[in-house]
Amino acid sequence: MATKTPFVVYVLPIILSVGLGALVMAEALNDSNRTLNMWQFGDIDTSSKTSTDTIQIIGLQSIYTVTEPIEFQINLLDNAFDCGDLYITIYDISNSTKEVITQSGFLNQCYANDGSYLPKGEEYSEILTEKGEYEILIEMYNKTYKQSSSLIVKLAVK
Repeated sequence: MATKTPFVVYVLPIILSVGLGALVMAEALNDSNRTLNMWQFGDIDTSSKTSTDTIQIIGLQSIYTVTEPIEFQINLLDNAFDCGDLYITIYDISNSTKEVITQSGFLNQCYANDGSYLPKGEEYSEILTEKGEYEILIEMYNKTYKQSSSLIVKLAVK
């Protein structure tokens, strides 16, 4: 009995976990609708756009005071996006490390028919309580998340 205990405790779990992992990976790779994008940075996806001719920010200033709310609207000029998800992330870039201060998500933003500004039905407003340099990343994804458009702008809080 003592010789079977190390096998059951040490070897059998390794064999089972490798076998189960291989089975799960085989199922994932056989699914024709699944895409595996392990390298989610850089310019791998050519349908992604980062330009000012696709996204237009309305009402954003370059300098704010500590008590002044940051409010703006977004106009998306690309007709490829009729509905999708909007994400707005503010980073603190005052230090050597880029730190996320806040992130807002606005889901199911359908706007192509009426040409209104985003976010629809809501107002975007943030108050940054510390002085410094900040970067705003605005990302718009279509319904299938296969196309995206983004814009980065910088501002200062004094």
